[in-house]
Amino acid sequence: MQIVDLVIKNGTIVTSAGRFQAGIAIDEGRIAAIGKEVNLPKGDSVIDAKGKFILPGIIDAHVHFRDPGDTEKEDFATGTAAAAAGGVTTVLDMPNTRPPVLAISVLKDKIKSVQHKAHVDFGLYAGAGVRNLKELDALARGGVVAFKTFMPAGRANSASDDISLFRVFEKLASMNLPCSVHAESSDLIDYMKEKLLAEGRKDALAHAESRPNFVEEQSISKALIVAKVLGTRIHIAHLTTREGVRLIDLAKKAEQKISAETCPQYLLMTAEEMRHKGPYAKTNPPLRSADDVDELWKALRNGTIDILASDHAPHTKADKDLGFANIWEASSGMPGVETMLSLMLTKVNKGKLSLEVLARAMSESVSRIFGLYPRKGTIQVGSDADLSLIDLREKKTIRADDLHTKARDVTVYDGWKIKGAPIATIVRGRLVMWKGQILSPPGSGQFIARGANEIG
Repeated sequence: MQIVDLVIKNGTIVTSAGRFQAGIAIDEGRIAAIGKEVNLPKGDSVIDAKGKFILPGIIDAHVHFRDPGDTEKEDFATGTAAAAAGGVTTVLDMPNTRPPVLAISVLKDKIKSVQHKAHVDFGLYAGAGVRNLKELDALARGGVVAFKTFMPAGRANSASDDISLFRVFEKLASMNLPCSVHAESSDLIDYMKEKLLAEGRKDALAHAESRPNFVEEQSISKALIVAKVLGTRIHIAHLTTREGVRLIDLAKKAEQKISAETCPQYLLMTAEEMRHKGPYAKTNPPLRSADDVDELWKALRNGTIDILASDHAPHTKADKDLGFANIWEASSGMPGVETMLSLMLTKVNKGKLSLEVLARAMSESVSRIFGLYPRKGTIQVGSDADLSLIDLREKKTIRADDLHTKARDVTVYDGWKIKGAPIATIVRGRLVMWKGQILSPPGSGQFIARGANEIG
């Protein structure tokens, strides 16, 4: 009888369609068989998953690992270690590094510079703005999973005016790759901020008030209109408002090529958290109201929101601490790749959502949107053996000192109690994390190009 590299037995496999008792045989990095233990081949190694759940490997579609350029905040070694500790098997890294990924030469350099650091597999975004339209075809051929465009001004990949947005979407429409859109209007934000500054406002809540709901609503509406005219595939990053949910729902009913994500911070906290955490809770878009949170939960469960992502955006403590005296001085963003899955599993235990929704929103839909399916994001024969082994009974308290990210000191989740946690992270059949310990060396992760999705 054939002997394979690894057998996981006695577990409950979870997919978006349901759950079932079965084992998984893994050989040469791929899933070789799924079935009852008696029908599986023998394994050189065996994991007994009795009482545990096996999810398709979690894919975090929105991380900022700051590498290259700002590695005092994070680098690929610490970022991917944090991902592995959090049950994440693949990360998709944003392009706003230094230099930003706007040309094929920069993409190639970035792959070379981070490959030897990665504990888990990774894909890369490229930026898309009017400044680099001629580079987009080459970047697509280079295997980027998507493009990222900022509707706020000030970045090399910004498209803040109507003509710029039209030109970027026009180019991307012919390529049929998704464009992840940061949907906020810098003109409106600047106006609101000026009014608050004139009132002498420097407190934490002033940041949220400078970016009210209609700022996101107006930008999503504009993006949807332009994308509809041109046939561009767009993905709305970090959706935060009930108005945005309504627009996405209407666009989907009209069969527009649209997908959307939200993040744990927008499901678990409101703007009131800024009274307690100050600049540590400062993020763009900002935290919202309880009514917005309720609508986001409904949209996640019913599929209007396609995916969950962390928007892991680490900053140094010195940088964040500036905001206690003046919120405008602190950078926006918070770490989250390591805590995302456990926080959501806690909500599973409370009946707020199901494991099946998690399998869809954190694995299957992510891989489909970003061109990695069926190699990633699914449990089927021939797919990469990327698996997140879950213990829903695991109880612990999140401690900043235990986290792997360099931004551990500014996490808003320090002291939060969780129930449910990943106990094993398996990437292409390799046991990367076991009960909180990182087992794989840096460099064991691989760059995964969009379209490199063959199985078998």
